[in-house]
Amino acid sequence: MKMKQTIYQTLLHWLARITAADPGLTRLLNATKATLSVISSVLTTNLLLDWLDYSLITVPIFSGIVGLLGVFAVFDDTSQKQKVTTLLLALSSGITLTIGAWTSSYFHLSDVAILSVVFLAFYLSRYGSRYFSLNMIGFISIYFSTILGVQFNDLPIYFIGIAIGVFYAYFYKFVLLKNKPENVLKRSMTSFHIQTNLILSRVIHIIQHPYEDESQLRYLNRNVLKLNEYARNIAAQLGDVDPYDVWEGITANQLRLYVFDVQMLMETLTPTIKQLKEQEALSHNDVQKALVQLIQSTRDVKVLRHHNVVDQLLEAEKSVQQLRAVAQEINQQEYDEWLFLLRRLNTMANHVIEGAFELHEVRHKNIERTNKEEAPDEPSQEEEQEGLEPTTKKALQALLAGALSIALGYLLTPTHQYWILLSAFIVFMGTDTVGRTFIKANERTIGTIAGAIVGFGVSLVLTGQSTWQVAFIFLCIFMAFYLFNVSYSLAMFWITMIIAMLYDLLLGGITYHLLLARVLDTFLGAYIGFFSAALVLPNKTREKVTDTTLSFLDSLSKYIETYLMGLKGKNTTENLTEIAFDLDQSLHQFKIDSESIRKRPARFSRSDIERWLTILVATNYYAKHLNATRGHEPNIDSDLKETIDHIQAHVNHNIAAISEMLRTKRHQTIYDLEHDRERIERYPDQDNDLSKRIFVYKLYYIWRINQSLVLLAQDMGAPISRPPE
Repeated sequence: MKMKQTIYQTLLHWLARITAADPGLTRLLNATKATLSVISSVLTTNLLLDWLDYSLITVPIFSGIVGLLGVFAVFDDTSQKQKVTTLLLALSSGITLTIGAWTSSYFHLSDVAILSVVFLAFYLSRYGSRYFSLNMIGFISIYFSTILGVQFNDLPIYFIGIAIGVFYAYFYKFVLLKNKPENVLKRSMTSFHIQTNLILSRVIHIIQHPYEDESQLRYLNRNVLKLNEYARNIAAQLGDVDPYDVWEGITANQLRLYVFDVQMLMETLTPTIKQLKEQEALSHNDVQKALVQLIQSTRDVKVLRHHNVVDQLLEAEKSVQQLRAVAQEINQQEYDEWLFLLRRLNTMANHVIEGAFELHEVRHKNIERTNKEEAPDEPSQEEEQEGLEPTTKKALQALLAGALSIALGYLLTPTHQYWILLSAFIVFMGTDTVGRTFIKANERTIGTIAGAIVGFGVSLVLTGQSTWQVAFIFLCIFMAFYLFNVSYSLAMFWITMIIAMLYDLLLGGITYHLLLARVLDTFLGAYIGFFSAALVLPNKTREKVTDTTLSFLDSLSKYIETYLMGLKGKNTTENLTEIAFDLDQSLHQFKIDSESIRKRPARFSRSDIERWLTILVATNYYAKHLNATRGHEPNIDSDLKETIDHIQAHVNHNIAAISEMLRTKRHQTIYDLEHDRERIERYPDQDNDLSKRIFVYKLYYIWRINQSLVLLAQDMGAPISRPPE
């Protein structure tokens, strides 16, 4: 019986992990759309050909390709625009397929046609993503028509196949499985809660088994990072959907604040539990019992549900009071290090529970939404760019890479002269710096090599079994696009296996030499794309990292300005929680932009970027703790207000000075805040007012943020000075 229960709990655990791993189930939904679109397009076209007694296997396959691109190659920012672009794909594919069939009869004219499409795909993208989508399907259409020798007299049946593919892409994407922002938000919150509960369950295990090894804490850290990603995902969705339409009475700001508080509690738990474990506090029975009770009651609260929420919240509130009582007993026993950590957990848990109470109350008041605030249109801040537009640079890079790829294609694999070009073209998609292009080239090569080896083996096993081969292709399509946003290498692994199966079906078998040629061409195309990006008008990774750092500092300046204004009792129009998510997003973008530098083999070439990342992570951590300590402001005297003004002015100066150094490389003077810190720390000694102690706790994080800025400036060679009195 116990074994059955263990197996059942294990299955529930892994089901929860799988569900949480896909916030909003967007990857599952998109992969399902793509797979169904391909299957429906292929089967419908094949049935039509059978009915017409028209034997041409390439037509259903091309129809499936169009159905796939109709789902995944449309990137417009609104549903209405996406519908128009999807329908226009049929026109673009039909025209370019005709061009490919016509130019294939003329010496190298098809090369000119396909290079023109490559150039236009990137050049015209400045006017909108629609033009890239239309040229992308144009590229695939010319590629397909030339490599398989599409004949003029077969074009009408191909046009029918294109129409079928576009129809099914439109049907699955906008009718049967259309994206509903409300459902996506609801599923995203479900994933967020599942991930939160997984973390809390693991924390309970660590508390109850304090002598286990450090692997549990490492596991916990990974899950907290994943939760951070889910929180950013939810914050991004709140611009497209009103939570009121999902949970009546809840506004976007309230939901954003609730998600932020939960995220901060999880981020606070990990280091705090680690420190309590190191200090052997978890072996203290009262501490262990109070912590387990707090975490279990917090985990059991179902904030966005109707039933028994008040009872659950009251139980959680009792557990907070119990932890506070334990902390007071420990204070009497003079365990100072335990007291600080337990108070920190108590404060964060209290914020979460208060936020949950507020959400529940607002929902049941059924507030009428009137005078709904709309964000004012921001004035355009586009600056005139020196030199060529980024899209023009990329178009020229792709043109050079394409020309070299075709030349090498005729030299090395004349029967498949565009294989290298296809690889080079794909490497340029979605990359805006030399470093990102290099990473994508590496990932594409690794995925292709692995996929070619496995695909070769599978094709040998399934040779002659066309039904199983087609079924395997459909499986590969689903896996490729389900994993596309998780790992590009894994996506390429499955896509390469699709190609292996298609060659076995279309060309009567795949040979070792064909497999080797495919791997070599992929390698050459990927790195031709990289070297073109690196040598022709390159967008350097460090410049991109600098831009991202400036964006982070700009959000940080706005964040601190808003916080300190509120601390002084002044109203501001800025939303502190929203800016906190902007900080999170900028930090996440910094990690992406700097990835190629941080992964370089040479240790010293990446050390400064790693340090920058460490400093920005710390700054973001301290900044988020400011928002977590909002409320309960003391009455401060005019002398202390002057001190706050002094702090505000010099922190703003430091941020502006670092930003100027990043832009101009000229050193600026940076100020520390040691004198202000000493002055503020003496403030609560005047009396035992708890609110004043909390006030000092808040300003401590301002000081830590400034210290992080001082470290960053020191690394850049800036002189550090005491500010004038």
